[in-house]
Amino acid sequence: MKLTKETLRKIKIRHIFGIQQTWSYDRMMGSGYCWAMLPGIEQIYQNDPEGLRKTCVDNIQFFNTSAIFSPLITGVHLAMMEADQEEIGQNIKTAMMGPLAGVGDTLAGVIINPVTTLIACQFALTGNWLLSLGLILLVRIGWIIVQSKLFDFGYTKGVEAIESTTKNSLMTSGIELVTMFGAVILGGFIPSMLSGIQIGLEYTSAISLEGQQADKIFRVQEMFDNIAPYLVPIGLVAGLLWLIKKKNMTSTQILILIFVLASVCYFTKILIVA
Repeated sequence: MKLTKETLRKIKIRHIFGIQQTWSYDRMMGSGYCWAMLPGIEQIYQNDPEGLRKTCVDNIQFFNTSAIFSPLITGVHLAMMEADQEEIGQNIKTAMMGPLAGVGDTLAGVIINPVTTLIACQFALTGNWLLSLGLILLVRIGWIIVQSKLFDFGYTKGVEAIESTTKNSLMTSGIELVTMFGAVILGGFIPSMLSGIQIGLEYTSAISLEGQQADKIFRVQEMFDNIAPYLVPIGLVAGLLWLIKKKNMTSTQILILIFVLASVCYFTKILIVA
């Protein structure tokens, strides 16, 4: 179903001004993303209550990227949803949020915003507070324009990509490619973010060293490192994913489970943070 211009306008405004208003530690921007997409989801699935429910659940999951560049993802995702390709839309969303976070956070948070804020502070210190306020507002308005253009660009290019791949019968290959890319991106987060979680168990064994008996400490983690260095974090993530998918555990239940597991591991030293 083709989204109306009014619906697209609502989604754009919601996304630019509201995506971070419901930020949380379990979903980060996820709730705001779903709220922004809701007008489009309701229009597309207006005659399919179950599809509406499932799509809302899918879109309220974890999402975190640069707020400045995030409308680009939303635009592409909407184009895929229009074409009844929600699966590829979700995979593109997952694959794009990491790279765009790196670019957007560096550009906005490290370069432009700090530099312009420093200049505005200098204006304020010399008594030109109106000029200082004007510069800050100018930068903010500039970012809003950038976000709006990125949304339009993402939606337009997403529609063009759908039409092109449909004409060339490459949609299936495209879905598989983006799915694999999204899986690689998510898989890369595991060792980079959880590599410090290690097995803390160790034991002492007597060995002969140059005719002398000596005690050597053997660490279980070192043994695993020789076989599969990131087996522990991968196993933990796989276990939690299984509980979510197969046992239908909520994010709150998962957080409580992690807290209990971390407490037990801390006192027993089964797992440690290196």
